[in-house]
Amino acid sequence: MLEFQQICHHYDNAVIFRHLSFSIDAPRVLLTGANGSGKTTLLLLAAGLIKPRSGQVRFRRQAVLQPQAKRLIGISANKVELPVFITVQELLRFQAQQFAGNQQGEAGTDWVAEFGLTPFMRTKVGDLSLGNYKKLSLIMALQHQPQLLLLDEPSNGLDEQSRAVLTRVLTQYPGQVIIASHEPLSAGDLPMLHLPLAALIAKSEAAAVDIHNAKASSDGAPETA
Repeated sequence: MLEFQQICHHYDNAVIFRHLSFSIDAPRVLLTGANGSGKTTLLLLAAGLIKPRSGQVRFRRQAVLQPQAKRLIGISANKVELPVFITVQELLRFQAQQFAGNQQGEAGTDWVAEFGLTPFMRTKVGDLSLGNYKKLSLIMALQHQPQLLLLDEPSNGLDEQSRAVLTRVLTQYPGQVIIASHEPLSAGDLPMLHLPLAALIAKSEAAAVDIHNAKASSDGAPETA
C-alpha cells in the first residue's frame, strides 16, 4: 500500500499540496489532472526523489525516503533525467549493479529486446531519439522488478510496437502500477482505479479544515465542573 500522510509541498510561492492524505492499494491506478496540477510531483514524492515540506510518504509501511524502500520502487518520468554522456549499455549495467539482489537477472535484457532497443545499446543516451529515450526510461524503471512502478505519461513518444509492450506491462506486471496520464490506458482484465487529482486535493483540504475547526471548537469550549 502507498500512503500519503499530511503532505504539504510548494515550489517558490506556488502551493502544490496542502495536507494531502490518502492511500492506494489497488494494483492498477490511473491518476489524471490538468497540466501543472501536480501529477508528476506526486509521483516524484512517491518515489522518494523529492522530500515534501512536511508530512510523509510510505510504501509497505516504509518511508520512501529510506534507501531500503527506494529499492522497491521504479519510476519513469520526464523530470527524472538520465545521464547523457554514457551509452545505453553502460547505464543499464550500472543500474543492474546498483540493484543487485533485486531479482534482476536477465530481466533488463528482456525489456531491452521487448522495446526494440537492442540496436542502440552502444549509442550514447544523449544521442537517442525522443522515442528511444522514452523506451530507455521505461526499461530503467522496470529492469530491477520493483514492487511499485510509477509511470508518468508512459505512452508519450512510443511507436506502435512499444505501446503494445506497455499494454502487456499494465496487464501482466506483478507489482502495483500507478500511471499519470492524460489519455486512457488499458490494463486488460485488471480493473483500473481512476483517481482525479483535483478531487483528492479538495477532499484532503476539506478534511484538514474540519479537523482545524473541531480543534478550535474544542480549545474554546468552556470547562465543565
